[in-house]
Amino acid sequence: MIHKYILSFVTLSFLLALSTVPGVAQDVDKLKYPKLNKLEIPEVEKVTLDNGMRLYLLPDHSMPIFRSSARINCGGYLDPADKLGLASICGTVLRTGGTTKWTGDEIDEQLEAIGGSVETYIGNTSGGANINVLSEYTNLGLDILAEVLLHPVFDQDKIDLAKVQQRSGIARRNDDPMQIAIREYRKVIYGSESPFARHVEYATINAIERQDLIDFHAAYFKPQNVQLAFWGDFDSKELIEKIKAHFGDWVREGDAVPALPEVEYKFDNEVYYVHKADVNQTNIIMGHIGGLTTDDDYPARIVMNNIFGGSFGSRMFNAVRSREGLAYAAFGVYTANISYPGMFYAFASTKSETTAKCIREMIKVIKQMQVDPPTETEMRAGKDGYLNSFVFNFDSKGEVVRRLMTYDFYNLPEDFLFQEKEKVEKVSPDDVISAAKANLRPDALRIVVIGKGEDFDMPLDQLGLGNVTEIDITIPTGEEKKELVINEETLSKGKELLDNAVAAHGGLIAYKNIKSVWRKATLILVTPNGEFPLPSEGIDVFPDKSMGHYSVMGQKVYSSIRDGKTGWKTDPATMQLVQMTEEDILEDDKQRARNTLRIFMNSDDPYYQTVYDGSGTVEGTEVNWVAIVDKAGNVICRLGFSTINNELICKKFSSDDGSVEEIYSNFTEIEGVKVPMKSVRNVNSQKMMTYDLSEYIINGEIPANAFSKPE
Repeated sequence: MIHKYILSFVTLSFLLALSTVPGVAQDVDKLKYPKLNKLEIPEVEKVTLDNGMRLYLLPDHSMPIFRSSARINCGGYLDPADKLGLASICGTVLRTGGTTKWTGDEIDEQLEAIGGSVETYIGNTSGGANINVLSEYTNLGLDILAEVLLHPVFDQDKIDLAKVQQRSGIARRNDDPMQIAIREYRKVIYGSESPFARHVEYATINAIERQDLIDFHAAYFKPQNVQLAFWGDFDSKELIEKIKAHFGDWVREGDAVPALPEVEYKFDNEVYYVHKADVNQTNIIMGHIGGLTTDDDYPARIVMNNIFGGSFGSRMFNAVRSREGLAYAAFGVYTANISYPGMFYAFASTKSETTAKCIREMIKVIKQMQVDPPTETEMRAGKDGYLNSFVFNFDSKGEVVRRLMTYDFYNLPEDFLFQEKEKVEKVSPDDVISAAKANLRPDALRIVVIGKGEDFDMPLDQLGLGNVTEIDITIPTGEEKKELVINEETLSKGKELLDNAVAAHGGLIAYKNIKSVWRKATLILVTPNGEFPLPSEGIDVFPDKSMGHYSVMGQKVYSSIRDGKTGWKTDPATMQLVQMTEEDILEDDKQRARNTLRIFMNSDDPYYQTVYDGSGTVEGTEVNWVAIVDKAGNVICRLGFSTINNELICKKFSSDDGSVEEIYSNFTEIEGVKVPMKSVRNVNSQKMMTYDLSEYIINGEIPANAFSKPE
């Protein structure tokens, strides 16, 4: 790797030096190029079967490969509001969940043996399937595709795995401020409940059952809703007969697939703010609704796009980054879709202290697009960005046949792309100005700002750009809301149960004598790819010092190092140690509040209330639930104590990851208190990790630098 970097550096240095030699450096605009070869577009054969399935065939004998791509008329826009994610999971488990003929694992084994693949998916506005095999395995590829599309069984284990993957995405969705900005901007433009902006939650994933997948498949997987494209090494007549043998008996039936909903939009000014205390950069995205690719001025918008914000030399980039030095990245784009309006937006990331200045500069650039005609250089760059890449629309047979399939679905002419190209070539500076005046609304922008408001150069509500609405991006836990009954009876019974549990685990005096704890353990992460053991260590010195880390390939990753109100942690993005923000400290304080030791040792003078919350069963053990509630009435956690011996069986709480359940076992007496040497953590009913204690030292000697920033 080091050799590679050195080689790259030497090569770059040589080229830079060469460019300064007299006679070598040239104006690239004066270079002469030979005339390009004429673009030859292969002819695609189209066939419609009796059951309505449409076929697109493009033979190519240059390589012994057989490929296919299906387009299925369905999508996530059809998901019920309380089961978002249904279509996506259906598209995954359609293939992984096996068929009436083969399990998903058996399909995997067959494809691995031949070095091929058959995959399925369902996006927001369409579904699909792909085959990629050597041509000698064409029959097997078709067999598997037909089985998957016609006879899926949706194995429950694979559904559970797909749900885990969805939940992992939910847990990580607030990690990247730019992704937050784009996600929230879509909701601002289309509406939070719109199929074009809504997103899955733990509750919607939890609500999806196997029968829902079966019903979705039965409703939309019909031959008249399927287009199949084929390209590669095959004889068209023979292939058509094979397709008929596999799909000809598929009966055409059912109602038409519901159309995409109409987008309703009212132009107005509004500012939306997302507070992120752990950042020093502000992500800004502003704009309004966009248009369609079938709009008359779409070709002019293509050129306008490139001039406005689509390249490193664009107006937005030059103004915000190069001239004003307000951002490292700044761009803008007016997007368009075939089936529903796209979005117009400009984006920049700037220092917190230049937020207002950056917003004003971005708006200024948008306004100038309507009055400042593009220069000859801008027009050339605006067109070249599109025209010079036009040939790449045809760099593979697959692109040609898939695009034709899409045009056919939307009833667009086969030469739609060529018509578009011809119109782009004819776009004039006046056309660009007209497109900007007709499509850009600098007077009616919706602006989403992600950052630390207290550091902004001006409060957002003083910008005069509309009302400011704060957006809460807290991830709902997905737990069913159950009203906690707090009265004298439940408080008294909760306190009694907690006192009994403290006594059963060693007694209040024993817990009061604990001044410090040093833990060494193995943390075993449970992932779809297997289990991964990680050495772990933690130290607590009560009341306000703590340290915890685990090791990955010999590198320590610190969850936190706390010494009172200050602390450090490992930044997961850079793997560097950074100072904990106020938000980090607050989150760490929440973890401390639900620490069992702290709850037990403070039971005589609690910082919480104890509320009896009914009984239940945890893995066959009857338990009494006690809710630990803070003074404001918020549930810190729920503790489940055995009805037989008052032993702590389970703890439940909510986190950014969702609903967390920790189950304890292997209790061992250490220094007079009972300690669970093993715990299992489930998140949203899925096992995520086990925690096996190897050492638990109470009141031992603590290193003097245990809570200092590691050097």
